[in-house]
Amino acid sequence: MWLVASNRTLRRIHSVDSNSDFYIHNAPWTAEFVKKNLYIIERNHRLYPQRNRWNCDCHVIHDDDHDVQPIDFPFLKSHYEEIVLDFCSKKNLKLSHLSDIWYNYYKKSQYQEPHIHLGGGYTVVHYMMYHKKHHSCTMFTDKNIVSPEVKQGDILFFPADYEHYVPRNDSKYPRLTVAFTVTLQ
Repeated sequence: MWLVASNRTLRRIHSVDSNSDFYIHNAPWTAEFVKKNLYIIERNHRLYPQRNRWNCDCHVIHDDDHDVQPIDFPFLKSHYEEIVLDFCSKKNLKLSHLSDIWYNYYKKSQYQEPHIHLGGGYTVVHYMMYHKKHHSCTMFTDKNIVSPEVKQGDILFFPADYEHYVPRNDSKYPRLTVAFTVTLQ
């Protein structure tokens, strides 16, 4: 059974260059999810502060990592499936599948290198612990692609072949995102 957010919103974002490839959905349950799962994330970070599958300096745990305590990935997957189905319906797209899900936890000085996601479709980033005064949004290496403004709780969709990165976190406040990719038929 899939739960539907009662005040679901999906809005089209037009960046300065009129790029209409960004969409944002706000998940009102984000703060409660963080509250219930942050102790697990902190514990995992203490064990593996720089764990990831890439060439960067951030703490990343995937839903198929079995040597750490998982956050509530089943809750996330069920909610993300509903959000993605709604997104695909609004864009007249056919969903093939969602990838694995992972969280990215950036403490002071941690960052994510520029990268793309293979397979086409969309990259999805959920801003779980984020404040624009202290954190950077997802950035794009193509200077013609302007990052839309996001706030805590927003789930950002953008084409998977947009090369993106997260600059070094210069704040003492941790930044937490959950990410996955959407493959289309």
